[in-house]
Amino acid sequence: MSADTLGISEQQLSEAPEAVSVSAEAAVLGACLMATPAYDPIPGAARVLADPGDWYSPQHEAIWRAIVALHARSKPTGVPMVEAELRRAGDLARAGGAAQLSLIAAQACVAAEVEYYADIVHGYARLRRYQQALVRGMQTARQSDPEGVGEAIAAHQAELEHLAADQTGDEGLFGRFADGLQDHLDSLETTVAAAAITGLTDLDAVLKMRPGNVIVVAGRPAMGKSAATLGIALANAASGRPTLVHSLEMGRSEVTNRVLSSRARVALHHLTEGGEAVTEDDWTRIARRLPDLEALPLWMDYTPRVTPGLVRTRIKAIMRQTGQAPLVVIDYVQLMYTDRREPRQSTYDRVSEVSREIKILAEETGAVIICCAQLNRGSEHREGKVPQTSDLRDSGQLEQDASGIILLHREDAYTPESPRAGESDLILSKNRNGPTCTITVAHQFHYSRLRDMTAEDEPNW
Repeated sequence: MSADTLGISEQQLSEAPEAVSVSAEAAVLGACLMATPAYDPIPGAARVLADPGDWYSPQHEAIWRAIVALHARSKPTGVPMVEAELRRAGDLARAGGAAQLSLIAAQACVAAEVEYYADIVHGYARLRRYQQALVRGMQTARQSDPEGVGEAIAAHQAELEHLAADQTGDEGLFGRFADGLQDHLDSLETTVAAAAITGLTDLDAVLKMRPGNVIVVAGRPAMGKSAATLGIALANAASGRPTLVHSLEMGRSEVTNRVLSSRARVALHHLTEGGEAVTEDDWTRIARRLPDLEALPLWMDYTPRVTPGLVRTRIKAIMRQTGQAPLVVIDYVQLMYTDRREPRQSTYDRVSEVSREIKILAEETGAVIICCAQLNRGSEHREGKVPQTSDLRDSGQLEQDASGIILLHREDAYTPESPRAGESDLILSKNRNGPTCTITVAHQFHYSRLRDMTAEDEPNW
């Protein structure tokens, strides 16, 4: 719809954007103040203007809050009711008084055009956010040192991508249940392949990782979290699926040694020591596996300060190269930072915010994200030392946001003479896509890997 159709002149468009935004805001609010039971424009406006920051005028924002509050209570939203609501909230003076409400009501647009005006308001709000992001980018650039320029660029890029991914008004997320029912029934005729695999036969049979899923792999220290998730990453990449690993706990050398040990079946301590400890047989095994390793669609990130925004940037970069959303492994989630970098934020709040942002990121991109997580000491005071979901450390949000939770447990970690020495239990305590159960695998930590109990020496991946 053109500017003329909306009643905005070319002269207004040539004025400061703020003036046009304020005019459009008044048109939206005026229509909402004139709402009737027969035609209620408020839900349509609220769908577009979901963020309170969309309003340029503080007066208009206060009036909008009063209108939404009344509408939520199924009350009329005429001038007298809005005035009373503003007075009750102590915002009448901020809104300009009763006279201002009458002036805004006189500027109402036609109710059928409210969403078009709301789009203008939201568009100018996005423009302001874009300008603010550019200013912050310039400020960060002035304050950054040469060593931190990469991190600064990644953070700025993540912020811009977040702005570009504006999803306000996405009609595909709202509609009648029956609208997509037939298409869904048709899709059931085709078997849907999992978006990612673990490489462990029994686990893949019950854990169907779909696009947008977040999987938490948790355990006490030395239970094999890194070995398990790195093995999943390698198996997934070997299947031809793009894979990304964020290693916050281990550096490049340590991770590379673990990959070589796992894939080439070279003792990890040989690689750790280096030099003469690496035998001729070890070099032969590594050489045999090297072409496969070099061909893997596997990306590594050893950035020590990882935020959800940085993960988004890496995922988008891989999607541009491969056309596919990757499997993402984060080792581990409690070491991540928030994009806001609030120094006074508690650990609980930080992990909760990171968990929620990761869930949103997975849903937005279609990536499967596997997060390593630490457990508290609760299991060590329990008979049998078997962990439970409630042992997740720092935040219950991890449990809430996860599509699946795998708890790692080894009897021989506590009882070396156990008859189950060499076995690890993968306790699938939460599984939205299938049953919960316990799967037993063999741990071969001298090769830094977990294997199927019946597997041969050479992995099938």
